Amino acid sequence: MHTETMTKTKHFFLGLVLLLAVVQQPVYAEGVLMKAQPRDNAAVSNFDRQVKLWFSGNVGDRAPSLVVLDDQGTRVDNADLQLTIDDRSELSATTKPLTPGNYIVRYRVVTEDGLVVSGISRFTIKP
Repeated sequence: MHTETMTKTKHFFLGLVLLLAVVQQPVYAEGVLMKAQPRDNAAVSNFDRQVKLWFSGNVGDRAPSLVVLDDQGTRVDNADLQLTIDDRSELSATTKPLTPGNYIVRYRVVTEDGLVVSGISRFTIKP
């Protein structure tokens, strides 16, 4: 009888683990960079002069920043940052016409909880 109870308990926990594995949805931390356009380390030939970043969660409107720099450190965006707050908040800016070369996108957002999220993304314009 003791063995039968242990077997039922094992089956119960195995079933519970399988159920959680099937039902569980992906969970993302708040304010995490989910997607960048152009993608990080992308080499693009047709650049539409727009840089867009999407973040998970509760990005707030306190002091967002998005700056695009060329490989000389010269700012090449138009300082026209836009922040759209939604389930996947979008930070975007346009750039001046870019020549082939390497570019860096520096970004910073603050979540509604006060967490500062910042980073760098790189892309290359191909000749």
